[in-house]
Amino acid sequence: MPGLAWLRRLAVSFGIGTTSYIIMLAIMVLSVVYDKELEPLINFALVTGRGIIDGLDKLVSGSHWGQVAVNHLRERVNMTHVVLSIPAIIIATIVVGIPFNYVLGGTRTALQRILIALASVPATVVLAVALFTFNAFIPEAYASLLRFADWIWLASLNGLSASGDAIPGARKLANAARQGFSGHHYVIMALCSMVASFLVNALFVLFTRPK
Repeated sequence: MPGLAWLRRLAVSFGIGTTSYIIMLAIMVLSVVYDKELEPLINFALVTGRGIIDGLDKLVSGSHWGQVAVNHLRERVNMTHVVLSIPAIIIATIVVGIPFNYVLGGTRTALQRILIALASVPATVVLAVALFTFNAFIPEAYASLLRFADWIWLASLNGLSASGDAIPGARKLANAARQGFSGHHYVIMALCSMVASFLVNALFVLFTRPK
């Protein structure tokens, strides 16, 4: 039934987004517990994030509104978090998206599910960068999104704090967050992974037929 097929796609997309966010939280905890050991990785993410902004800056050179959008991205978005979230999205898409789609009764071949998963990752990055770059044109909608992301982030911190010492570094991460460290960009990346996964699945429905 077509309705059940779309519900399956929604469930798979939700599973990918939720799993990727959990992995992102794990990355944050590890970065707190093993801050010195993971410093090269953090620096790599920092440099990569700056490289993305510099590339976009060159791409929109000469365009007034393009420069406005890129400056907004440079000033308000933590690109280090964005880059660090990409491995989590890749893992969630492959480890959860592909088998979950099969378990829920997907009729596509294994190769098609792999192609959907591979396409979902760059689609997530493109969607997120576009959102972060051009949100200056939809300030009210983006402000609502940030409030929702902050709510998820705070709920996550409360959950980590409630775990006590069961999760190493959880208290330290919660204390760092209370001093101004924000992870709402991780939440938005997870949401983008949900939307991108669903959109890629929808495009495959339009342009291919299940076996």
